[in-house]
This record gives sequence, C-alpha cells and structure tokens, in this order.
Amino acid sequence: MFFSGFSYQHHQPAGSAVDAAAAQYDDSDHNLTVLLTFGIFFSFILLYLVAGVIWASVVTACAVALSFCYLKARRRSAALRRGAALRAAAAAGAPGGAAVAAVALSAIPAFQYKREGGVAGGGDGATGWAQCVICLGLVQVGEVVRRMPACKHLFHVECIDMWLRSHSTCPICRAAVETADGQPAPELPV
Repeated sequence: MFFSGFSYQHHQPAGSAVDAAAAQYDDSDHNLTVLLTFGIFFSFILLYLVAGVIWASVVTACAVALSFCYLKARRRSAALRRGAALRAAAAAGAPGGAAVAAVALSAIPAFQYKREGGVAGGGDGATGWAQCVICLGLVQVGEVVRRMPACKHLFHVECIDMWLRSHSTCPICRAAVETADGQPAPELPV
C-alpha cells in the first residue's frame, strides 16, 4: 500500500549497535514528551473545572447568606414599624375609645400559633399556612396571635391590637368583635 513504506521509527544503517540504542532513546523521549504535554493540558482543564465549581459554590453561598440577612432585616424593620404605629395609636387614642378597645382586646385571647390539620388517619404532618392581612406577613409557628371570636380570622397580636384601638370590627369581613351590650359576639360555626 501507499503508507506501508512510512514508519514512525528512524531508519538506521544496519550494523551499528550504538545507533540502534540511540534510536530507541529518541523514541522514548518523544513518547515521554507527548505524555507530559497531554498530562499538563488535562491537569489545567481539571484545575479550571475545579476552580469553576468552587467559585460557583462560593457565589451561591454568598447569595444565600445575603438573602437571609435581607429577610431578617426586613422582618426587623416591619416589627419596628408595627411598634411605632402601636405607640402612635396609643398616644393619639381617646379615653372613651381606649375603654372600648380594652373590652374588645380582653374578649380575644392571645395564643401561640401552631399549624392546624394534618393527615387523615392521625398523622402528625400539619399542612396549610396563615397570613396576617394587616401586615401582609405569613404567621410563623410560635408567634403570638389572636383569632377573632365571630369569624375566626387570625392576626398577629401587634397588628390586631393596633386595629382594634380604632375599630371594633374584623379588618377582613367587618364582623363585630362585641355586641351593643359589651359582650363578645357569639361564635359562629365555621
């Protein structure tokens, strides 16, 4: 064939043992050079891949940490705003309105929120969530809340207390918290 005359090995004149050993040495140097070149090339590729994975992990961890810090600061500022609004409402409240608000607040017990419901069959996996429509925040498990007696709507204590200082109805459905004679509104079946 056409390529049969070509060979990778160097052609040496016959009869020289030293020349044959030198040719063998040249072939092993060439093989070693090729292996080292490919080894260095692939080691750089692996280095760049590992560095990329590490960089992506660091950037992701920083983004997650910043989002947690942002959410914590946002919750803290919302709590400060609620506290300032409560202080402003207490300072601006009228004496007659304060008595009505005290009766309305005493009619609604405060308790720590825990999720209701679960799997039918006695499972302990609670489902669902609650939202305070006054501050538009989700009610977290363990937060202190009030449930309106007539309509069963749920609110953060700070939010509903501020609302009830100036209103005597539920902020969602306007159900009365107390009747005209000062007694709490009867509970309706839900």
